[in-house]
Amino acid sequence: MRRHAPIFRWCRARRLAEALAGLVAVTAVLLATAPGRAAAVTTVAIPFHPHATVRLEGAGWGHGVGMSQWGARGRAHAGQSAAHILQAYYPGTQIGQADTGGTQIRVLIDRAYRPPAVDGSTGSSNGLPGVIIGVGGSWQVEGVTGPLPAGARLQMHEQTGSGGITVGVINPGGVWTQGFQLPSVLVIKPLDATTRLRAVHKPAGKSEIVPDAYLDTYRGSLVLHAHGESLVDTVNVLPIEDYLRGVVPAEMPYHWPAAALQAQAIAARGYALTGIRPQHPLWDIDDTPNHQAYAGANHERESTNAAVDATAGQVLTYGGQNVRPYYFSTSNGHTEASSDQFGGAPLPYLMGISDLDPSGRPWDADSPFGTWRTQAFGLTVLGDALRAAAGVNLGDITSLEIRRTDGGRTVRIQVNGTAGSASVSHRDFRSAFNQHAPPDVGAIASSHFRIVLGHSLTRPVVPLNLPNNQSRYYEETGHNIVFGFLRYFDANGGVETFGLPLTEEFELGGRTVQYFEKARFEYHPEHAGTRYEVQLGLLGDELTAARRPFPRAEPIPREPNHRYFPETRQAVHYAFLAYWESQGALDRFGYPISDEMWENGRTVQYFQRARFEWYPEFGEVRLGSIGAELLRQRGLLP
Repeated sequence: MRRHAPIFRWCRARRLAEALAGLVAVTAVLLATAPGRAAAVTTVAIPFHPHATVRLEGAGWGHGVGMSQWGARGRAHAGQSAAHILQAYYPGTQIGQADTGGTQIRVLIDRAYRPPAVDGSTGSSNGLPGVIIGVGGSWQVEGVTGPLPAGARLQMHEQTGSGGITVGVINPGGVWTQGFQLPSVLVIKPLDATTRLRAVHKPAGKSEIVPDAYLDTYRGSLVLHAHGESLVDTVNVLPIEDYLRGVVPAEMPYHWPAAALQAQAIAARGYALTGIRPQHPLWDIDDTPNHQAYAGANHERESTNAAVDATAGQVLTYGGQNVRPYYFSTSNGHTEASSDQFGGAPLPYLMGISDLDPSGRPWDADSPFGTWRTQAFGLTVLGDALRAAAGVNLGDITSLEIRRTDGGRTVRIQVNGTAGSASVSHRDFRSAFNQHAPPDVGAIASSHFRIVLGHSLTRPVVPLNLPNNQSRYYEETGHNIVFGFLRYFDANGGVETFGLPLTEEFELGGRTVQYFEKARFEYHPEHAGTRYEVQLGLLGDELTAARRPFPRAEPIPREPNHRYFPETRQAVHYAFLAYWESQGALDRFGYPISDEMWENGRTVQYFQRARFEWYPEFGEVRLGSIGAELLRQRGLLP
């Protein structure tokens, strides 16, 4: 299906200076299912800036509740029976017997079809003719026609101008024999066990079994419900057991082991029975995977019909009551609790289970959907999806808090933005992302996913090789230094002082900047030709923002080895003070923002633009690698 363009766009006029500052803190809160277990919190910072990319990596396919279909296949290949498979995925259940012989189910197979105009002025709503054909045996339109032979058909047309729908009865020879106005409800029913009804107006794929046929042919009756402006809903009404003949091969490959097919038949039967809604005036379930995939008579197979027959009337019960046995494609080793994925009270037969074989391998490890990933995409795509899922204006996204189950699946996402906050379900986020992301990005296949950061800024590039030594390339990191930054770099200690370049030059907040292991160079054109033309960024401030304010120092008299800075209420002593004064002082490093502290096995002190580190083994002060640390903190460096 063609995807729509995103309906929300991030303000492209947003200043780039806010980009690196606007971080998305993706907080994964692991939801504990065991009482008293403390939630584990992990934060990954993702920058919203023009170069940032992410991708989603996930595991499994589907909602993860109940039976893994690929897991049922794996268990069946290992010799487990249908009963063993079902008891593994639905703990505590029993296989019971239900009287399904006379139970009918109403399946919505097509919605809001508008027939073509009788005068040909307009086509149908989907390009297909409004035709219903009886095949294989006799049939009739209840209360309107007598018995009609196989090959006869109904032809629907919209009345031009006056509205409403006319129906013509056409015999197998193509001769019109009768016409009538479509009432609000029209029942078309078979008269022979061999009769099938074909709804030509329903969009459907080709049958793999019946030559030159489509998946638009059904056992049982068809009921047309006319409504609105000449629109028709089509409902297939048939016995539960016949319905399952079109479900099992649509939900599970017909060539899988018999035990897996039987487990599928029992689960599908229970899902159908618990899906019957007498209170709904028109239909119980539809024919899509939103309920159960149902492809009709032209998709039936001998193996799947045999599985339905072998399990006739069998359902899962818990405490003597029929249960709704949810199922899905692939878990990749762990199923989920229904209460986590769908809400409501926990159900003992729909709890998350470890789905591993005795060797520790997932039972559904052969599934091609065990793991998946999207292509890399810009953070604007993620923002569009989150705002669409929230349904409210959140402004620019500032943080996410992702609540996860023990199995790793997302339950809810708390989205915080500059204009508000909202809680988004994993289903709404998945739906919005799959709708708004460009087609080449790929889709979210399950709620079991993680955000993986791209590193486009720090990705190695080719040498520039500018003339007259205006550039220098460092193979160790794959980056160049050019022009004024190169002059500043060489004049102030080079690699020994600043470390290697980690990025190329890029625009940030209207300035040209470049990251090094120990610093960020910033170009200030307003000071061109002066010593302030290139300055170091305030990396010390940015790196420690979440930790400040640090404890204050007591004022002390100024002495050769001690200096107190009232501006920040911090003091600098001995070797750190000597280094600060000899290497550029305030112009280069800014004010101290912390006292000396013990960190990672060394004595360090933070300044606005640097971190001093004491190396007693060498008797010297060196700058800490805060450029690299800040890039990692913001998700721009592996």
